Amino acid sequence: MVNLNMSKYTIITLDEAPSTNSWALENISCIDDGTVVYTANQTAGRGRYNRKWVCDESDNIYMSLVLKPKKSDNYPYTNLTQYLSVIVCEFLNSEFSINARIKWPNDILVNGAKISGILAEAYTHNNKIEAVILGLGLNVNMKQETLNKIDQKATSISVVTGKTYNSEIILKKLIDTFYIKYEEFVSHGFSCIKDFYISKCDFLGKNILISENGERKQYFAKAIDDDGLLIALNENNDECKIITGDLLC
Repeated sequence: MVNLNMSKYTIITLDEAPSTNSWALENISCIDDGTVVYTANQTAGRGRYNRKWVCDESDNIYMSLVLKPKKSDNYPYTNLTQYLSVIVCEFLNSEFSINARIKWPNDILVNGAKISGILAEAYTHNNKIEAVILGLGLNVNMKQETLNKIDQKATSISVVTGKTYNSEIILKKLIDTFYIKYEEFVSHGFSCIKDFYISKCDFLGKNILISENGERKQYFAKAIDDDGLLIALNENNDECKIITGDLLC
């Protein structure tokens, strides 16, 4: 394990970890606010609903950002993954000219294939949220033959651009990008990213299929509200707010 002290944050680099989120949760008491836990080899990565995140030794990015807000009142906990999804889209476009899209609520797709996944987990003490671990998996140098083994369509920066990259350099630039607008996001919440988030969503104005608690339901995706929730019409044309669930198509 190596600690890299940066001007704004510390990066803890692990040779290997079952999951950077799990490692961060287990060591939360000795991790400072803003610390990044990073590894290029994650052996038991997971996504939302405990889904397995396929990892190999392709020098990808598996990281967790530990956030310990000093003032919890009005802190936009529920929109952190959406904020990070916007940052990843902006970063991929500016650094690699990759047009990434958002699959609600926070998966990142390129040409319909998943390139990045985000998972937020809260650490609570005495019924109070004391920290949020914001996990990100980003396929950097994964080869097509490895991607083909995944049970959903997936891609990597290397496959899209035809080049190989240093993932640690990409990590540093990505975290720098995260912090450019972070204080504004903390102050104003989802409203400061709403327009960009919506511009990256291809599912709005379409019929969609949502999986909620193992049940699949058809909706019409109408809008994203000021809190980042999906406004949809059900089969009876009644308007409802989708808070959790998976967008299948």
